[in-house]
Amino acid sequence: MTIIAPPDCRSTGIRRRLRGRRTARRAMCGAAVMPPVRGRGALALACAGLFAVLTGCAAKPENERQIGSGGSLVRYSSSQTEVDLTDSEQQTLRMLTDRRYAGATQAHTLDAVAGVLRAQGYAPVTVDRDAGLIEGGRSDTLIPKWRQLLRGALKARIGGLPAKADHERVAAVVTVRASGAHDAIVRARFDRTVWNSNGDSRMKTVVEPAYYQAFFGDMDKAMCTTSCER
Repeated sequence: MTIIAPPDCRSTGIRRRLRGRRTARRAMCGAAVMPPVRGRGALALACAGLFAVLTGCAAKPENERQIGSGGSLVRYSSSQTEVDLTDSEQQTLRMLTDRRYAGATQAHTLDAVAGVLRAQGYAPVTVDRDAGLIEGGRSDTLIPKWRQLLRGALKARIGGLPAKADHERVAAVVTVRASGAHDAIVRARFDRTVWNSNGDSRMKTVVEPAYYQAFFGDMDKAMCTTSCER
C-alpha cells in the first residue's frame, strides 16, 4: 500500500515565496525608517550649491574682467572684478574730470588739492611734486554695524545667504600740470571698490557727477581768487 504524503512548503515552493516576501518587506521597512536629511543647514547648503551653479553659468558682460575667482560649487577664495567704462560713460567722465585755474602755479595747486582731499576725508594723501600727482583713499561702511552683526549670526546659523554690499573704498587720483605761464590744469579721477559680505570686490571708475562737483567745488573755493575755467 502506497501512502501519499500531504504537500508541504518544500514541495510546493511556498517557503521560497514566503522568504522572498519577508526579504522584500524588510527592504521596504528599512527604506522607510532611514532618517531623511534634516536641518536648515542641509537645506541651506543645497540652496547655496544651486545658487552657485546658476550664477556660475550666467554670462558676464563684456566690460567686466574677473581677475580672481572664488570657485562655483565650493568657495575656496574671494573674487575680484574690474568693470570697464562703456563708451557713453567715458564721454560723461571726460566732461567731469578737468578744471583750469588761471593765474595759479603748479606748486600752489598741488597744495590746494592735497588740502581739499584731506578735508573730504581722504587719508593718507600723498603728493609727488615731480610728477604732479596726488593720491588719497577714503573708506566707508555701507550698512550699519548692527546689521553686519545680525547678518553674520544668521549666516553662521543657517548659511547660504546671498551676498550684500558691505563696505567700499574710493581712491582719488589727481594730476596737476602747468599750462602756459600762469595756468594750472587739474584732472581728477575717482575709483570705487565695493566689497560684499563674501569678501568679493568690484572696482569701477566713478562717473557720478556729485563726486567731481564736490571736489571741484572745494577746489574753486581754495583757488579762485582769480577766474576759473572748466
